[in-house]
Amino acid sequence: MKTKAAHRTLTSPRDYAAAVLAEPSLERRQGLMERCPADWREMVEEHVRSAFPKVNAYRRHQRERAEGSKQKPPAAPRRQDTPNVTQHRKSEPEVGNAALARLRASVQGVQ
Repeated sequence: MKTKAAHRTLTSPRDYAAAVLAEPSLERRQGLMERCPADWREMVEEHVRSAFPKVNAYRRHQRERAEGSKQKPPAAPRRQDTPNVTQHRKSEPEVGNAALARLRASVQGVQ
């Protein structure tokens, strides 16, 4: 959403309302409303009245997102029950080879 008023000619009530909503200064917003043609003023006021809460909600949302992104997420809890990887016993090749031989024998017996 733009925060600066556009520097172009305002040719419709919606253009005036958009310029008023984009203006951060209250005095400038009032000046824009005074420069608005009298036959459009009621429509412009209605546009501004209906859109101003939405603009404020959007700005609040953006501000909260910016604040939230500055905060670090909480650290993940450390697990204490995991075994230490370096304390594993070394495998015994004889045991593994014997298990593989039994598996091969059972597979050959099935075929």
